[in-house]
Amino acid sequence: MKLLLTGAEGQLGFHLVPYLARLGELVTTSRRSGDRPADLTDPAALSRLLDAVRPDVIVNPAAWTAVDAAEEQPEAADRLNRWLPETLADWCRHNGALLVHYSTDYVFHGAPGRPWTERDVTDPVSVYGYTKRAGERAVLGSGARAVVLRTAWLYSACPGNFLSAILARAGRGEGLRVVSDQIGSPTWAGSLAEMTADLLRNDLARPGGSILHAADRGCMSWHDFAGMAVTMAAERGLIDEAVPVEPIDSSQWPQKAARPCWSVLDVAAMEAACGRQLPTTKQALSACLDQWK
Repeated sequence: MKLLLTGAEGQLGFHLVPYLARLGELVTTSRRSGDRPADLTDPAALSRLLDAVRPDVIVNPAAWTAVDAAEEQPEAADRLNRWLPETLADWCRHNGALLVHYSTDYVFHGAPGRPWTERDVTDPVSVYGYTKRAGERAVLGSGARAVVLRTAWLYSACPGNFLSAILARAGRGEGLRVVSDQIGSPTWAGSLAEMTADLLRNDLARPGGSILHAADRGCMSWHDFAGMAVTMAAERGLIDEAVPVEPIDSSQWPQKAARPCWSVLDVAAMEAACGRQLPTTKQALSACLDQWK
């Protein structure tokens, strides 16, 4: 089996590489690195890449993830979040390949009083959320053999995410002010990579496509997660000492793009698909921090 991994230089791509390499011949790509560097927003470059590699499986974590910047650059966000997965799905349909694509909790809005299921109605409230939902629709409507994995609050030891940012500040001894009225399911990129490998081993994707919620088991605010991370990092000697973490309302941290107030995902279907219980937020964060150095 030959696998093509897009976005290989991102935090999810980084964690996917060792898992996918065990499943077959892995070819990686990103804009500036990988086995076959390519600009995936360029139709000609993308076509050359696909025709040269001719993968049996495409794993696509490549995306526009700058939520606030998407409000000012909607066309660029749409290119990566809707056009790219649509084009990959079309290629997969014509070539009998499988597509694994990643989406987000930002397709939801509101607070149903329970975790969101795969059957719940979507209602994105940001350009980022709209473009990711458009990507879901494109993949599911393509007729390709595909699975869309919705995840939430992805973090890792890589630069450029919530966890690495708060621990960098804590490491400098700076106190933190963190939103306490947004509730979700923090998910380690390593957990999501392992779930992906489980699905590929079990060959669960079907023609017509399906959606699964892929997140660590948890329900907490950004403030709760930050407090847990700072405490656990101090215990491991990753920072000198735990710093104060002050809870604030979203109104005290204004951002261009609206965020869902409730991002907790129901992962029962994913646990059934993987044949195991997924890790809790605390278990996954512990594993992430144990690998930090």
